Amino acid sequence: MTAELFNPLEEVRRRRLIINRLDAWLYEEIRPHLGCRILEVGSGHGNFIQHLLDRDLVVATDIEPSSVELVRQKFAGCDHVQVRVHDIRDPVDDELRAFRLDTVVSLNVLEHIEDDVAALSNMADMLWAGGRVILIVPAHEWLYGTMDSSIGHLRRYTKRTMAHKLERAGLAVEKQFYLNVLGVLGWLVNGRLLRQTVPPSGQLEWFNRIVPVASWVERRIRPPIGLSLVSVARKRA
Repeated sequence: MTAELFNPLEEVRRRRLIINRLDAWLYEEIRPHLGCRILEVGSGHGNFIQHLLDRDLVVATDIEPSSVELVRQKFAGCDHVQVRVHDIRDPVDDELRAFRLDTVVSLNVLEHIEDDVAALSNMADMLWAGGRVILIVPAHEWLYGTMDSSIGHLRRYTKRTMAHKLERAGLAVEKQFYLNVLGVLGWLVNGRLLRQTVPPSGQLEWFNRIVPVASWVERRIRPPIGLSLVSVARKRA
């Protein structure tokens, strides 16, 4: 792949296929908070949707038409999976409200959006009263490095900064915790010291092998830091 054609964000999306066990881990962490009618913001290549197929409705959205078409083809046989081109920065339309959503899930999207509070407000606007927004975002500003900037991250979050933004968007925080403490070391070394633009595939393969152990430990002992921050918030009546 030539330098002119190299797209770090697209490469990261491809390399996420290496760490399929991480998506399974994320799903298990948020599963107790999921409803039956779910919209995913930024579905990408549809990696996470396969974990949601037991729900009544899954609405997959992305701003990239090519990604939307890929997801549409991948889940063509699933009548309860709806696929839409949608930018969460835009006001919510009647078509989305008509889905009667009880959950909005967003995995590693909010950090790409300049006005993230407005995006959170739009997520809340999609929901019926009492519905939940479930977010996974990069954690800790001191981890911000070249891998963040190369893939368009504008910021990283802490529990405090995220809780403040959720409150401003009309969402009440129910739960927050950091996830993937082992990933902190890899991101720090590669993104701050070695100044890489994407995570090395060899390290991702190694990490995927140890996910079952890491997830078992972290479900019992929540670490004080982590590569990601998970937040669950409820829409106020």
